[in-house]
Parts: sequence; structure tokens; C-alpha cells
Amino acid sequence: MQKLIGVAFVALCFMGTSSLAFADDAMKSEVGNMKAEMKAEKSAMKGEMKAKKEEMKGKMKARKDAIKAKRHEMKEKMNAHKVAGKAKAGEAKADAESMGHDMKATVPAAPTSVTAQ
Repeated sequence: MQKLIGVAFVALCFMGTSSLAFADDAMKSEVGNMKAEMKAEKSAMKGEMKAKKEEMKGKMKARKDAIKAKRHEMKEKMNAHKVAGKAKAGEAKADAESMGHDMKATVPAAPTSVTAQ
């Protein structure tokens, strides 16, 4: 009877350790699957973040380009205004000079005073 109990005890011990070994293998494979899922999610998130970053870069570049274009347009307008102002000033100066010449031509020479001797 003692031999039978000893054999049963040994059998239970082997079954218990083998079931733990099987459980350990199952846990390892499950943990491996979870790690693979987490890596896949992480890489997907990285891809999404890169896409968002590129999208934001594109928007910022478009905004900067629009600001540069507007600034360039304003510079051109200012230069055109400056050129027009210089042209008007030149015309005014020419008109003033021609008026001066006309006035000189129309004004008679001042009479010289004759003194009695």
C-alpha cells in the first residue's frame, strides 16, 4: 500500500510539473503575441504621427509661402508708388523751371535810373 501511495505521489508530482511546463509555454507564447501586437500598434502610431507631422509641415510651408508672396506684392506696390512719386516730383520740378523761364521772358528789364547831372 505504501508503494502504491508513493507511486501515486510521484505520478502526481510529474503531472504537476509537466502541467506547469505546459502552462509556462502557453504563457510565453501569449506574452510573445502580446508583444507583437504592441509593436504593431506602436509602429502604427509612429506612422500616424509622421503623417500628421508631414501634414503640419505642409500647412506651415503653404502659410509661410503665402506670407512671402503677400510681402513681395507689397514691396512691388511700394516700389511702384515710389517710382510714381519720383515721376510726379520730376514733372513738378520741370513745370516750376519752365514757369521760371516763362516769367523771366515776360518780365521787362528793369529800367535804369537816369540821374540828372
